[in-house]
Amino acid sequence: MLPTHDKAIILNDLANSYALNMRYTKAIERYRESLILYLALAKKEPVEYSLNIAHIFSNLSIIYLNINKKEESETFYQNSLKMHRALVKHNIKKYGIGLAYCIIEGVSYLKQHSLTLYEAEAILNRFRDDVRAKLLLENIFNLREKYKYIL
Repeated sequence: MLPTHDKAIILNDLANSYALNMRYTKAIERYRESLILYLALAKKEPVEYSLNIAHIFSNLSIIYLNINKKEESETFYQNSLKMHRALVKHNIKKYGIGLAYCIIEGVSYLKQHSLTLYEAEAILNRFRDDVRAKLLLENIFNLREKYKYIL
């Protein structure tokens, strides 16, 4: 019998595969199964498993957006954002770029207000030597260009 951690990984990987192949119903089922396992694991080790949970929330948000279920998408996005913010409070150096990416995703895909990009930018400015941060700062610049006539 596989340990819970291994089952959660396998289900998540399977869900990722279904999602890539646009088999969204199957992907949702596997993500939810994986999520249940990760939530159980997080009761004992919250920091260890919170990032996995945040990623599943984010993946579910994108799937629900793809199938035009905007309310569900928004709920999962907000849960992902909440998890990322909690992780940053624990360790900004380890989780800051992930939070910034989550914020940028919200503006890019869910049409969150572009002013939230200032929060992402402030975080990323702490990581100026990191290639990922530089790419995300460029993404922020491009999003601002896209939305500058809307504001």
